[in-house]
Amino acid sequence: MDPLANRWAQSMVRLAINLLYIMIWGFAGISKLIDGQPPWFAEKFGSTFLGRFPGVTASFWLVAAAELLTFLLAVTALLRGEFLGRRGMTYLTAALVMSLLVFVQLGFGLWLTHDFNGGFQQFVYFGVTLVALHTVQATDVQLKNGVT
Repeated sequence: MDPLANRWAQSMVRLAINLLYIMIWGFAGISKLIDGQPPWFAEKFGSTFLGRFPGVTASFWLVAAAELLTFLLAVTALLRGEFLGRRGMTYLTAALVMSLLVFVQLGFGLWLTHDFNGGFQQFVYFGVTLVALHTVQATDVQLKNGVT
């Protein structure tokens, strides 16, 4: 492949990954911030040990904080233009790693409440995020080594 076309394609892949995670965590985190804790949250988790420690409300806001932090990391990566490949993908990598942790957090709650379909969905999201992370890291290494 033509080196210029390859660099352009890699940039667009990184941009798409960056935008996807901005959407995922932006919608999830901001809606929690605006709408607050929904009534079903206490019903679903109140009888689990999360209802006792750290408590249903704290659990909800810990999830919201993790989603918002991940959103901010992804936005920072976009604003820094990391997808262009002119600098390291520090914030995009951090957003993807944080996404893995958030998916574990969400999946834990779903498995805890025996929501096996939702737990499996989080497992798939985790796996796809690993692929995205690998893609970003591989192109980051190529750029650092001057390979196009």
